[in-house]
Amino acid sequence: MTRRPRSWPDQARSFIGYCLSEPLYRLFSLAPQWEIGLSRHEISRLTYRHSAMAGRRAIHLSDLHLDRYQPRHDRIVAAIEGLHPDWIFVTGDLLNVPEGLPHLFRFLAALRKIAPVFVTLGNHDHYSGVPIDQYCELADRDKITFLINQTTFIPIGSGEIAIVGVDDPSLHRADLSCLPPSAQNRFTLLLAHAPNILDQLEDHHEVDLILCGHSHGGQWRIPGVPTFWLPPGCNGRIDGHHGEPGRKLYVNRGLGWSFLPLRLNCAPEIACIEWIPEQVQPKN
Repeated sequence: MTRRPRSWPDQARSFIGYCLSEPLYRLFSLAPQWEIGLSRHEISRLTYRHSAMAGRRAIHLSDLHLDRYQPRHDRIVAAIEGLHPDWIFVTGDLLNVPEGLPHLFRFLAALRKIAPVFVTLGNHDHYSGVPIDQYCELADRDKITFLINQTTFIPIGSGEIAIVGVDDPSLHRADLSCLPPSAQNRFTLLLAHAPNILDQLEDHHEVDLILCGHSHGGQWRIPGVPTFWLPPGCNGRIDGHHGEPGRKLYVNRGLGWSFLPLRLNCAPEIACIEWIPEQVQPKN
């Protein structure tokens, strides 16, 4: 695991973020019935072409903010089980306060019974004050793979998938030196919490798909009003697809809430990813 030293601005942001959010999360965790707009999720179906990955399926979740286990989490687990994924990817903002750890790992352990789970950290995971080693220790117990500026390789038939997980880009903790070079029949998947990871990639970085969250899709969408709530690190990317060929990025709206337990016209999202064969070029 590679960890980058934290600059004083990052430390200041973590402290301020903690001071602003921690009292609200503690308050609303005592009144879970106050959640509005989070009870029903939507499933987004994404399709990508890659011959070595054809026939495989993955689930992407983000922004759990899971400080208290709710009935909706059981419904999410059941929905994912019904999709029969090969892998489950979770891109950060797992919780807000340390008391959420048992609730978080109850959810992750339930997912692990369905398929292998790969997780990265987000800004709120650092704001929470939970040490990285504690996340990793609990993950090892439940056979969940935490990737913090790390890469793991999984053979797939005649090819392989490289799953790269970096620490939170919005806090400048992502270390892209863990990205492997391109290789034949290799699909490189980059998991990162914040969409500004796209702006941190350099020309020599080879990535087939980037999965992010962080934005909550704006969380509050008012018809006729431009999205006004986006945290630093989104760089204007609200949700859906961004980037260009060879640098595809998908921003998930996430499952949880930030600051206020309210989502307006912005349902929680489960992204279901399927790979199909590459198009065969017609013969002349």
